[in-house]
Amino acid sequence: MRSTEGVYYSRLDHVRAFAAYLVFVWHFLHMTPNFPVPYASAPPFPFALLDEGHTGVALFMTLSGYLFAKLVGAHRVDFPNFLWSRAVRLAPLLIVVIAAWVVIEWLAGRPLAWTDIAGGVLFPTWPRGTWSITIEMHFYLLFPLLLLLFRRQGPFALLTVVAGALLLRFDWWRSFGEAQHIAYWTICGRIDQFVFGMLFALVPVRREVLRMVAGVSLVAFLILWHAFDRMGGFYNQTGAPSTSALWIFIPTAEAVTYGSLIAFYDGATFRMPAWLDRALAKTGEYSYSIYLLHFFPIVLLRDVFWERAGHASPSWPSCRWRDCPIIISRSASWPIASPICARRRRERCPRRRTSFPS
Repeated sequence: MRSTEGVYYSRLDHVRAFAAYLVFVWHFLHMTPNFPVPYASAPPFPFALLDEGHTGVALFMTLSGYLFAKLVGAHRVDFPNFLWSRAVRLAPLLIVVIAAWVVIEWLAGRPLAWTDIAGGVLFPTWPRGTWSITIEMHFYLLFPLLLLLFRRQGPFALLTVVAGALLLRFDWWRSFGEAQHIAYWTICGRIDQFVFGMLFALVPVRREVLRMVAGVSLVAFLILWHAFDRMGGFYNQTGAPSTSALWIFIPTAEAVTYGSLIAFYDGATFRMPAWLDRALAKTGEYSYSIYLLHFFPIVLLRDVFWERAGHASPSWPSCRWRDCPIIISRSASWPIASPICARRRRERCPRRRTSFPS
């Protein structure tokens, strides 16, 4: 993961690779309500992390908050250049993928509503995984304000933002009988993840304390995720929206767990084999492309091999197609994104001192 200043954090690319893996496995396992893994299935502990791999989206968003806060630090944000760099990084492939889904769905006789395409800037209505880029864009607009709030009022001001989001989700659950929509699909749920990512990057924490927080939160989250999966998980066993009150707290649990783990892993001193480091970093480098492009082979598998056949065989296509997102992502990211990314500008201004209010 390389900034516009040329600073590279290979371990954060490792995290991106793992997040992309979780999301891909999640979509691969649950292509249809029954195949290859039924919605109602519940794997043994701790494999609910894969069965409910949509949590990889939360890991991506926590990482975004952590990375941007880490890169900016005590510097002043050049906001226009920050937005420009984000647009240059994300827009080319995003536009291509959305256009491809418009054409595919039109040819399949299921045309996408143009209001969904146009409104995707404000609402999570873009097709497939592209909806999450809407939430990322909302964070980019809020990032300077959150950073200013932190610098002037300290970390507790950001915790107040999280508390407000929790109250909003509780009120939504009390009013509508579910909180899954607002927690999963909107910035009102995802803001916890961005904020805790920022906090773990900006607030100095002693190494032994961080190790304890990361370890305890990981164990607690795995237990929670196992219980959540057995209660029905994201698909509520049948595909109906989940009415569980856990959705009020899930974004916060993901935020604390992933924020502490990212900070701990980023500062770890152990070394891994060079080949493994390079492989994980390279996968993380292409994680954005993998995330947007992996839907194409998955939908093809679903429509051609499984829904028509009514079963998960033959198994050989799945073995071949599982490699396709990485192959396609590497080939697509170079001609589409690489030349344009060279036009990114410096996002931060000279360093300035920052102090917390007493």
